[in-house]
Amino acid sequence: MRHLADQIQTMKDFGFKVTHQRLVVLDYLQRSKEHPCVEKIYNDLKERYPTLSLATIYNTLEMLEKTGLVKDIGAPEERRRFDGIMTEHSHFFCTKCGKIEDLVISDKGHLMEAARNNGRSVDRLRLDFFGLCKDCQVEEKTVQES
Repeated sequence: MRHLADQIQTMKDFGFKVTHQRLVVLDYLQRSKEHPCVEKIYNDLKERYPTLSLATIYNTLEMLEKTGLVKDIGAPEERRRFDGIMTEHSHFFCTKCGKIEDLVISDKGHLMEAARNNGRSVDRLRLDFFGLCKDCQVEEKTVQES
């Protein structure tokens, strides 16, 4: 897992042991576009890694979140969902099916400036969108036409 060299160093810098199980979970999250919950991660990995437990995944996610290598994206009214893509991006949450999609918003500068008015110090911005995904819109339209 050479592609995780920087992340391995980050874990070491924070004083955490680098284990194969931790690397498997991190690699899975960095490759996933689904923003999975703990149970999805476990179900997807348990066959290939039978010694991996739910407790290990929970503990690994907590550690990875502390080191800034993954983030809990705070899916509303749901289980915690995680994102291993740490480049700056927003999320679209489908309020019907629960799908979460990445969105890249190129110009957030004016939002940062608005937040900094009145002497506020702003370190980062999180911008999320909520509505119906394409599939749910088609489904709703089909139901309305029936």
